[in-house]
Amino acid sequence: MYKVIVDSENLDFSAAHFISFAGKCERLHGHNYAVSVELEGELTDDRYVFDFVVLKKIMREICNALDHYFLLPERSEYFDIHKSDGEWEIRFPDPAGGTQDRRYVLPAQDVLTLPVDNITAERLAEYICGQFIDALEVSAAQKEVELSNLTAVTIGVQESPGQTAYYRHNLSQE
Repeated sequence: MYKVIVDSENLDFSAAHFISFAGKCERLHGHNYAVSVELEGELTDDRYVFDFVVLKKIMREICNALDHYFLLPERSEYFDIHKSDGEWEIRFPDPAGGTQDRRYVLPAQDVLTLPVDNITAERLAEYICGQFIDALEVSAAQKEVELSNLTAVTIGVQESPGQTAYYRHNLSQE
């Protein structure tokens, strides 16, 4: 078994978010995220696991699509989310019924909704992995890449130095 890893200065994005945890909502803030990708598999007839050029191109496109947005978890059970008149309204009601209610109104063009329940590094890694697999399948359908040798992909999302979450997906079981 072989693996290739791309952990490059070019695989990054900046985004704002907040997360909910234990019935609370943290303050709105941002990160300069760094992304890594690891592909595992057997060697192709050309004696490589995957073409680094194609791998970096796909990952850069995914990172660019996330760059400079407020990331909104559209599946959150804690936020009341509504879009109207070119803006997103996000409410976090105080679960205790106190004075900790929060309300955010953001221009729609600054918001990127993601099909996740929370914008944690773990969920971002899982989301990016799904985007990566979708892009691989498109490239394979267009006969640009070979996927039959690949067995797993792991995506890492670093939200600050020393803090990285990983998501691994087995490809051989699909």
